[in-house]
Amino acid sequence: MANYKNELSWSASRAKEFTRCRREYYYSRYASWGWWTEKPRGEKYETMVHKNLTSLPAMAGLNVHDAIEHWFHLKRDGVDMSAEDLYNEAVDNFREGWRQSSTDAWKSAANKMTHLDEHHYGNEITKERTEKARELLERTTRYFVDSVDCKPAREAHPDNWRSLESMDTYMFLGTKIYAVPDFAYVDGETVHIWDWKTGIPREDDIFQLHSYALYACEKWSADPESIVLHVAYLNEQRVDTIPVNVGKLGEVQDHMSMSVREMMDVHYDPDEDPVIMENWPRTSDEAKCRWCRFRGICLPT
Repeated sequence: MANYKNELSWSASRAKEFTRCRREYYYSRYASWGWWTEKPRGEKYETMVHKNLTSLPAMAGLNVHDAIEHWFHLKRDGVDMSAEDLYNEAVDNFREGWRQSSTDAWKSAANKMTHLDEHHYGNEITKERTEKARELLERTTRYFVDSVDCKPAREAHPDNWRSLESMDTYMFLGTKIYAVPDFAYVDGETVHIWDWKTGIPREDDIFQLHSYALYACEKWSADPESIVLHVAYLNEQRVDTIPVNVGKLGEVQDHMSMSVREMMDVHYDPDEDPVIMENWPRTSDEAKCRWCRFRGICLPT
């Protein structure tokens, strides 16, 4: 623990958080730092609890991701998992997450277990919402297993796999860059990178995938123009395929460079340095505050 350092690191999701609200980023990356040393538990622990809150739709999406990851592990072991099996796996994941959150079991390991925003803030989860979540689990898992669109990923031979929900890093501008491609494999000279989405399409999805393409160039020495990106909108039941070109990758890298430098400007070591709250203003868009997981502890500037 003595060697733990709050080092600056970057990912597409962290950059999105930083842009959305500096105060949210502060709570997520700095205010909870060292909670494990806090005795008795206090503000750092409470901030960590809020940091790990998730929403019902986000939990359902994670349940699908985890089930698909298990599908691939079984495939590697020579076991076929039907659409019904995959759906049941996702449902089991959902029920376990619900149990952890609704019974306060999450308190035994608040940084690892599921804790729903709705339960934390005492907001009613209607039967309509849980049914919508169940429909999402069924629709997305069946599309993954049965659709022609996802067939290339399903049929990729395990010998050709390069990544399966594996967190990895590389260095850029002296900063650790995180990348977690959902699935990647090679077919001849071509690298295919897949991302499973259970929500609606967003422009940020394309940026995230291109950041994974940069990771593939760095870690696997892939030729940029031999990379093909696939974003599978499982609930929308469509796959968007995006060839990579050097020009677009250059734009993404420039954006990453700007983002990393902006984070560098305000980064500090909470173990050694005092916090300068002027660096962490709240967003001016109050609509975002209504669903922020830190709304229960965020104080006005």
